[in-house]
Amino acid sequence: MNWLFEQPLVIVFIGVAAALALGALWSATGRKELLIAAGLALVLLAAGLVTEKLVVTDREAIRATLQEIARDVRNNDHQALLSHIDASAPQLKQKAKTELPNYKFSECRITRVNVIDVDASAEPRSAIAEFNVVATGTFRYEGTELTDSVPRWIKLQFVKNKDGLWRVIHYEHDDPQRMMMDRGAR
Repeated sequence: MNWLFEQPLVIVFIGVAAALALGALWSATGRKELLIAAGLALVLLAAGLVTEKLVVTDREAIRATLQEIARDVRNNDHQALLSHIDASAPQLKQKAKTELPNYKFSECRITRVNVIDVDASAEPRSAIAEFNVVATGTFRYEGTELTDSVPRWIKLQFVKNKDGLWRVIHYEHDDPQRMMMDRGAR
C-alpha cells in the first residue's frame, strides 16, 4: 500500500475517473444521488492528495536523507555528515573522520537514484540505496591533489533508528560503470 502514497498521479487518475464517470451517469439519468456521489469523489480525491503529502514512506524518508547528505557534502559540514552514520558503526565513523579532511567539495549532486530497497521485515528496519552522484572539488590522495568533477556510484546500507531517522551503517563507492556491470550480470 506504500506505493499509493508515493504515486499522487494514481490518486488523481482514480479520483478524476470516478468523478467523470459519476458526472456522466448523472447527466444521462438526472439522478441527484449520482451528482452527490460525483462531488464526494472530488472530495475524496482532495483528501487522498492531502494524505499522500502528509504520509512519509520509508523510501521518501531515505530519499530526503540522501538529499541531506549531498547538501552536507557540498557544504563540507563534517559534523553533519558524521551525524548520518549510525552509532552501531563506529569503524565507519572513524574512517569518515580520517578521510573527510582530504576532500574540499564545491558541488555534490545526486544525478540518479537507481534503487531504494527497504526490508520492512528486518529488525531494526533496514534499506539499501544505490545512486549516482557528481562531486566537484579538490581531492587529496597519497600526496597528490586534484581539482575535478568526479562521477561516482554509491551504495549505502541504512538502518532505521528508534527515533525514526535513517542512519548509514555501511557504504561502497566506485566508478559509475560498476552499477551498469552489476545490473548486466543479474
